[in-house]
Amino acid sequence: MKQKFLITISILITLLVSACGSEEPTLSPQDQAATAVAEAWLVITQTHAALPTSTPVPPTNTPEATFTFLPTIPILATIPPAATIASGPTQDICNQVPPIEPQGVQVDVDFTNTSDGQVNLSLGMNSPNDKKECVTYSFSLGSGGGILDARVLAGCYWGYAWITGSEPSVAKTGDILLCMTDTSGTYHVLVTKETINFK
Repeated sequence: MKQKFLITISILITLLVSACGSEEPTLSPQDQAATAVAEAWLVITQTHAALPTSTPVPPTNTPEATFTFLPTIPILATIPPAATIASGPTQDICNQVPPIEPQGVQVDVDFTNTSDGQVNLSLGMNSPNDKKECVTYSFSLGSGGGILDARVLAGCYWGYAWITGSEPSVAKTGDILLCMTDTSGTYHVLVTKETINFK
């Protein structure tokens, strides 16, 4: 009887010690960018859905939309940021809608679409500026060489784009950041079927 008790205790101790050695998983820079983009699009979609319509019919109570991917968000929020993207704040801090009147310095940038489809581009700051602003921009570029002139807060950005067309694809900045801090000129960003980078 005593020997069975000792065997049971030793098995429990072995299982307990082996469970303590596992590491917490981390996200790659691309996965962090994709998570931030997905959360930004969720905020934009919910904001757009809440806008009033111009129909003369009196409004009715609309049931709230349900999303099947929402249960995973609390799990992702607890994962620390990868050291290759930023050593400071997490991407959630920068997942904010741009302010109507920004306080920080702004730069001019034009985007050129050389993919063969419509581009939905998310451009997110990597860290807050000196005014504590850290935002994610959303832009749409038409197909066939569409060009868009914009003004964004000065800083370093990651980019992620969904491209619709005959062959849908995803373009991203990958491990690089697009740093746009010089206010004296215009930055030129090129969106291809697979990449987002300076011209």
